[in-house]
Amino acid sequence: MQHFILLTSLCMLPISGAHRIVGGREARAHSRPYMVSLQIRGQSFCGGSLIYPNWVLTAAHCMEDTVRVVLGAHNLRNPDRFVQVLSIQESFTHPDYNPTTFQNDINLLKLNSSANINPFVRNISLPLNNSNVRPGSPCSVAGWGQVSDFGTLPRALMETDVNVISRETCQYRSSVKKKKKRKTLLSLMSGMCFFFQGDSGGPLVCRNRVEGLVSFSGLFCGDPNTPDVYTQISAFLPWIESVISRR
Repeated sequence: MQHFILLTSLCMLPISGAHRIVGGREARAHSRPYMVSLQIRGQSFCGGSLIYPNWVLTAAHCMEDTVRVVLGAHNLRNPDRFVQVLSIQESFTHPDYNPTTFQNDINLLKLNSSANINPFVRNISLPLNNSNVRPGSPCSVAGWGQVSDFGTLPRALMETDVNVISRETCQYRSSVKKKKKRKTLLSLMSGMCFFFQGDSGGPLVCRNRVEGLVSFSGLFCGDPNTPDVYTQISAFLPWIESVISRR
């Protein structure tokens, strides 16, 4: 079965103010305790979400051979005492993931041990079955990725608010509208820069649940004509549950 949609085709516009800031704003420290930084040689290259004490959800295109999982972080350059660093016991890429089209761009990571759950490290809830993020719904995204088209890195975790607009508007504006038959993607407008710039795999949060994960972006960072595209997690709940139950 194909699991692919143009975001059930959700598009998002920034909620905050008339002047959209590419890269968003700095998040309040430890306000998103589910956020994960995936790192290679001490450098954050992708994001993720802690969905159970020993399971992380991220994008399939993020996976590398040597990865450490960093939890409870805010300023990666100056980590505080709340940071937890774990390694990966096993990685599960969706069997139908296509690295060319980004179909089924989802991956589960089983950690070598359970995280210490506390106010600074805590899992986020998965979406409900058949969850549908309606136009007008307020959502948010966050990450440690680049905050401009020139490779500028943030001082700490950045976030931005986004608002769902209609599928029709999304398809009209999206640079990926030729992929409109896909059934497991979400397309949103935001002020963040994604796609291999450090935010891939990070969570799209709506109603305190992780509804999507960053897959790929439009042609230009923060361009309202090229929405960012997310994997719609509700379409993969049976696969997520089957992998976790077997392990």
